[in-house]
Amino acid sequence: MQKTKSGAGFPVRYPVKHASDWHGIKSISFVRKAKAHFQHAKWTMSLGARTDPRLVKHSGHFKPLASDDIPAICIIRNANGYIRSFLRYYRMLGVTRFIIIDDRSVDGTTSALSNIADVDLYTSHIEYKDTNRGKDWRDAFFDMYGRNRWYLSLDADEFLVFPGYEKRSIRDFIRDLEIVGIDRSHSAMLDVYPPGPLRTGNFVDDGSKWPFDVSSHFDGDGYSIKAERYGNAVRGGPRQRLFGRDMRLSKFPLLWVDGKTDYRRGSIHGPGPCIRNFVPVTSILLHYRFSSRSVEEFRKIVEVGGHAGGGAHYSAILNSPEFSEDFSLAYGGSLPFVGSQDLVDRGFMMDLRYLF
Repeated sequence: MQKTKSGAGFPVRYPVKHASDWHGIKSISFVRKAKAHFQHAKWTMSLGARTDPRLVKHSGHFKPLASDDIPAICIIRNANGYIRSFLRYYRMLGVTRFIIIDDRSVDGTTSALSNIADVDLYTSHIEYKDTNRGKDWRDAFFDMYGRNRWYLSLDADEFLVFPGYEKRSIRDFIRDLEIVGIDRSHSAMLDVYPPGPLRTGNFVDDGSKWPFDVSSHFDGDGYSIKAERYGNAVRGGPRQRLFGRDMRLSKFPLLWVDGKTDYRRGSIHGPGPCIRNFVPVTSILLHYRFSSRSVEEFRKIVEVGGHAGGGAHYSAILNSPEFSEDFSLAYGGSLPFVGSQDLVDRGFMMDLRYLF
């Protein structure tokens, strides 16, 4: 793919080959900026009253956040196979409060999360698909727990990696963002998968490993990054390579939430105001999407129909005659996850510390 100027909205090769490319990626054109401001104003005028998220307190202390809390908002459904690792991982990074809504789990997730000191657990009488794919829930939590602070906004199968995360905390990374004047971290979502057949990716949540130690590989090439409607977006990965599914592989899981921040005037993959989303990739989400459970999980996603297009992406994967427990996503360009510095060196994310 020929490298072009990202400010014009054309795709550039990702991961980047030169550190200078990161600066080009954040330099969007005047036209793109004008479109983003116009779209934000249009959405603001057209939005009606917020949908009642119907949140029900299940267990927790539900006390106000302290000024030094690092809260993580998460929507969960049937994550009992890895939810303990999720909590353990983010505690390791410095998260002090988990604000979680359990979307009608039936696999023991609710019990696993009940009565944990740092978890405020909610349920709801309405389904995920009826809350603008969870946008109403996330916005409601921002209002309930307070704005003008940093939040993590995650799904249970997403594991955040930032430069030096092995020895640094979320608080250290927030300081990096604040020093350079960026108020949300753009993360590329790297789908991780086992190096062999899916059936070999059997993760046991006993505290000895992370899910990405078992589903340990990801696509090392075949991506692009482009300035789009909701901000800069990465596309590619195994779902496109193998199944032709052109999906946006970008999220903003760490963001400063002020009075203007919400998901209603944006996307799950790019919260509003979208003008803030035209930034380089400064972190990675290891997306625990492919494992020995994938065939069963994808079937349930399609049955529920809550994901984009009613689960059309996952339906297309399931309908592939090759997709089964014996299918391998690995190819010659697959790379093992070996740490944050390797992702920086390969151009998957920018290390903001180099700018200081």
